[in-house]
Amino acid sequence: MQSLHEEKDHRRFLKQTIENYKLGSYFPEKLILLAKTDPVSFDWLRHTERGTLVFILSGTCSACNTEPVISFMNKYPHFDYCILFEGSLQSLEDHRKELDSNVPIYPCDTVKLHAQLKVNVVPYVIVLNKIGQAVGADIFDNLARLERVASPLIRVYEPIKIRT
Repeated sequence: MQSLHEEKDHRRFLKQTIENYKLGSYFPEKLILLAKTDPVSFDWLRHTERGTLVFILSGTCSACNTEPVISFMNKYPHFDYCILFEGSLQSLEDHRKELDSNVPIYPCDTVKLHAQLKVNVVPYVIVLNKIGQAVGADIFDNLARLERVASPLIRVYEPIKIRT
């Protein structure tokens, strides 16, 4: 007969917390994306016209569906986008084919990113204003959730739609 503690032992994994990116902070000017590589400059994120959405995705994550990302990009083409992608080169190339060729995709190691961004989950999005300051950040699984996270940018830059 199992003790109550043993029966509930599996639940300890459900208590893992999701760290949210600190709103109001500036995205780092440089990140080390892979072990034993030089830092990559992300200074351009501080000089965009309307803001940027930085997606963190993994090719080994079953929840990392690019459909919401593509739908968001198509619906809001005036924002800038950046993808930090963990996975094989083949998986990276497959994703690159699905996306607009102007969207930069950087191969990365999410463990390296966690140490620098304090984000330990994928799929994740960090929404930056035009000077690279975080105005939204969260996990996402569909277009509606992405729109909610990006609502600070959408409210500022989308024309007001008159409801009839």
